[in-house]
Amino acid sequence: MSAMSRAIRAFGGAASRRNLSVVSSKEAPAVAAAAALVAGRKAGRDPGEDGSRVQWVFLGCPGVGKGTYAGRLSRLLGVPHIATGDLVRDALASQDPLSKQLAEIVNHGKLVSDEIIINLLSKRLEEGEGKGELGFILDGFPRTIRQAVS
Repeated sequence: MSAMSRAIRAFGGAASRRNLSVVSSKEAPAVAAAAALVAGRKAGRDPGEDGSRVQWVFLGCPGVGKGTYAGRLSRLLGVPHIATGDLVRDALASQDPLSKQLAEIVNHGKLVSDEIIINLLSKRLEEGEGKGELGFILDGFPRTIRQAVS
């Protein structure tokens, strides 16, 4: 079981210091951050209540569990889990001009450009800010250096 999985289980239920003893020193800072956020949430404080915002990015190879863990933490912390694949699928299902362009790209088996991904994500983050969301967890972004720089 991964350290993140142990942390989520430990702090999603009854937490104890023993649960953290199985976390390696390399993983400890991330798990400690998750623990603090979840513990604050359980104490009735929302993320962002003290002016801070949850802004996490899950990176890793396909199939390692980014979406699984991002989804779990999203539910625990009350912040949205934003996956770039979901943004593309939502845009494809919409009736705006971008959907036709995306459909052509996807139907030809090409990769969606950094510019389009960045625009979709920027729009989603602006919408969330407008709705008062207290942060986000990104899944699948950035995938390229250009995306990371923007």
